Amino acid sequence: MKSIVRCFALIGALAAFAGCSAATDAGTPQEGDKADDQGADISSTQQAVTVGWTPWTSEEYPPIVCDSGSLFNAVQCSGSYCDNTSAYCQASGGSVGPSSWTSYFSEEGTNYRYCPAGYWVTGLACRGNYCDDISLQCTRIYSISEANCYWTGWVSEEGGGYLSFGSRYYARGAQCNGSNCDNKRFYVCQPG
Repeated sequence: MKSIVRCFALIGALAAFAGCSAATDAGTPQEGDKADDQGADISSTQQAVTVGWTPWTSEEYPPIVCDSGSLFNAVQCSGSYCDNTSAYCQASGGSVGPSSWTSYFSEEGTNYRYCPAGYWVTGLACRGNYCDDISLQCTRIYSISEANCYWTGWVSEEGGGYLSFGSRYYARGAQCNGSNCDNKRFYVCQPG
């Protein structure tokens, strides 16, 4: 029953919410820039985790999702071109609202996406060889706002494949560069 309610909430959110935003140049992204393409078409077979590490995702696996108000606090990747990605879900203390998926992005063209104000990254999906194209799930989290935001350093399998965002920092966007979106970094904020 709980998953049926979430499905209806997601359908309603998709109808009411236009998705996350993207910047228009290849430099450092600026929050608030608009995406001009369609949102991702994501399967309903998501791998949801409330607290802890998600399973791995890639183009051959279902999306990963943090559940029940948990948010991305760290990521790890493995395989050629950072093919497989997992995220650490940490409880945010906020209550969950509607969700939407961004359009896919890669190193070609607009290579990043943000969640709108009040929305945080709660999921990640891949398509294309080596997880070349990425889509982020943005979820409204009530009772918290964004503060002390910054771009993390880059993560890839060549550098150990692990990136922590810091104590009580959660993802609100992501960017990639290198062949097949090999290197990834995240726009992170603390709850205000």
